[in-house]
Amino acid sequence: MPISVARHSLMRKMNEIAVLTVIRRNGPTSRRRIAEILGLTKSTVTVASQRLLNKNILMEVGSVSTGPGRPEVLLNVNPDAGYIIGASLDVGTYQILMFDLEGRILKEHVGSYDSDSPAEDVLSLIAHDVAAVKNNIDNSRYWGFGMSIPGIISTTGEVIYAPNVKWRHVAVKEYFVTLFGEPVFIINDANAGAVGEYFFGDAQQSELLIYLSLGMGIGGGAVVNGNLLQGVTGAGTEIGHMVVDDSGPLCRCGRQGCFEAVASVRALTERAMRTTDTRGWIELDRILVGFSNREPWAVQAVNDTIHYLETGIINVANVFDPDTIILGGPLARLGTYLCDRVSNAVNHYAIAGGRGHVAVQLTSLGNSSSAIGAGAMVLHTAVESREEIR
Repeated sequence: MPISVARHSLMRKMNEIAVLTVIRRNGPTSRRRIAEILGLTKSTVTVASQRLLNKNILMEVGSVSTGPGRPEVLLNVNPDAGYIIGASLDVGTYQILMFDLEGRILKEHVGSYDSDSPAEDVLSLIAHDVAAVKNNIDNSRYWGFGMSIPGIISTTGEVIYAPNVKWRHVAVKEYFVTLFGEPVFIINDANAGAVGEYFFGDAQQSELLIYLSLGMGIGGGAVVNGNLLQGVTGAGTEIGHMVVDDSGPLCRCGRQGCFEAVASVRALTERAMRTTDTRGWIELDRILVGFSNREPWAVQAVNDTIHYLETGIINVANVFDPDTIILGGPLARLGTYLCDRVSNAVNHYAIAGGRGHVAVQLTSLGNSSSAIGAGAMVLHTAVESREEIR
């Protein structure tokens, strides 16, 4: 293909994606308004929007009068144009969702597995359930599959290292492509959470979004002007393994005093066990109930854990200078108490906070953020590959 033709084709695809993004965030809206937001000519927007209309991705939803002349036709996303399947893997459990182009969840399946099972057995179990969810979708409306995993994922979709699920060098993308065909995206769970919040959550206007997954481990994801920051090898924003206390406990990665070693659900539970002299494992639910009832052992354990969360998140804010920080994962169940503590810390003590307010908020997608975000990774590829309806 001649270079000029290739460049034109790429620009056309970029314009389509840009127009779709603006309509998703601002729709229903007019072509004129889209052109203003994107800084493109109205004719360019008209061509891109017409291609999306021809692909059945957009639909006309009426008109509005803005003064003399003909009313302006309003465009919006056609939620039934396609369906996406997203999945998220956690320790011993997994979630599978089917959702439409507005992020509305149409089907949900939650499964469990033996955490000591080989990766191949777990993938087989998930694949069986994904196939069941996918079964009734017309192939022309199936847009693709994405899955999030808590670990380091290569740019080719291989799990390099996932300590919490005990996986090393597992070719997950290759496995699912063989079963379902492209597009398939395999992504770190915190990265997926960031993508989910940016595309379908309350952070759609963010210029630099940081998502923190606060669970048995701690993960981070960053979306910069709509682009996921993954690093050269796919291990970018692994903030759970920055050292915040060099005299702290041993982390499961082998280092001492990592962020997740002192501020995760595991760290909170170990503190609670020490403050109550309990020998058995204390579930997070029990700690949260104790904290709600102001039981001293739970209050101490929670506040000590939040202290380390504040320290780590201040460091994250200093490195990235975000406008938005979103807290997700099991520890987000501490709700506004956690959110207010972190917001005060970041906006009083982080350098970023001194230059402008950093919005700290709880995830708007609940426990579905990673599954939705993993699925949302297929959007650009799917938009580019849709054929126009003649």
